[in-house]
Amino acid sequence: MKNLFLILALVFSVYISKAQNTLYLGVGSNINKSAESQKTVDELAQYLSQKLGIVVKINSLKAGKTLEQIQEGKLDVALMNTFGYVLASSEGNMEALVVVANAQKKAITYQSCLIAHPSTQIRTLEDLKKQASQYLLGFVSASSTSGHLIPRLFLNRLDLQPEISFKDVQFAGSHQELIHKISLGELKIGAVSYTDLEELTKSGKYKKSDFNILWTSEPITNGPVSVRKDLSTSLKAKLQEIWINLPKENPTLNTKVVKLWHNTNAQSTFISAQDSLYESIRKMANSMEEISVLVGLYSE
Repeated sequence: MKNLFLILALVFSVYISKAQNTLYLGVGSNINKSAESQKTVDELAQYLSQKLGIVVKINSLKAGKTLEQIQEGKLDVALMNTFGYVLASSEGNMEALVVVANAQKKAITYQSCLIAHPSTQIRTLEDLKKQASQYLLGFVSASSTSGHLIPRLFLNRLDLQPEISFKDVQFAGSHQELIHKISLGELKIGAVSYTDLEELTKSGKYKKSDFNILWTSEPITNGPVSVRKDLSTSLKAKLQEIWINLPKENPTLNTKVVKLWHNTNAQSTFISAQDSLYESIRKMANSMEEISVLVGLYSE
C-alpha cells in the first residue's frame, strides 16, 4: 500500500510539473492568418513565456472544434471571439480573464448590421422579408459573431431562415471583403460588423450612400482573454497581471495585439472581465445547443 501511495504521488507530481511547464495559447479562427498576424501571435507567445518562465505553445482554434481541443488538454489560455467564449464557458470549462477596454476602463463593444446595395430598393426589414428570395445572403465566416451568428439569430426571429428564405448563403471570408462585394453590387445583401463599416466609411473608402443599413444590433462585448477554470489560482492571477500591465510594459506589442484581435483603438487597454458581460448573448439563443449548432455550422 505504501508503495502504491508513492507511485501515485510520483505520477501526480509529474503531471503537475508538466502542467506548470507548458501553457497552450489558443488563437481564435476569427484572427487573420496573414504572415504579419502570425508574427504578432509568435511575439505574444514569447512575451508570455518570458513573463511566466514556462514554455508557451500556440494552438490555432478550429471553428466548431474548440470544445474538443479543451477536452484534449490543448487549450489553457485563449483569444476567441464573443460567441466562441459563450460556448466555451458554458460547455468547455473556460472563464473570462480580461477584456479589451477604453481609456475610461469600460469594456469596448461592437455591433453587427445588415446592409443592402441601394440598387435592391431594400431599405427596411419589411422590404427584406418581401424580397429575400430574390437574393443571395452574404455572411463573413462560419464562426464570426457579428458577421454570421448574431445576424442569423436575428433573422431567425423574423422567420427568415437564411438557407431557405434567401436564394442561398455565401461566405466572403472577412468583413472588409464582404463590404467590398456589396459596395460593387457583387452581393446585394450581407451581415457585417457595423464597427468595421463605420471605420471604412469614415476613412473615405466608401460613402454612406453606398449601402442601405437595414438593422444594427445591440452592443456586443468583445471576446475576452479566457483561461481554463482549473488552472491554478496563482497562474490565473499572474496571467491577468501580465495582460493588464501589457499597455504599460510593452506598448508596441499591445498595439499589435489589439489591432490583430479586435481592430479597435490601438491605445486600448485591458481590464478584469466578468462573465455577466456576455449574458445578453446567451439570452439571444433559445439554448446552448442552438449556440453550439450555430458555431459548428459550415465548419466541417
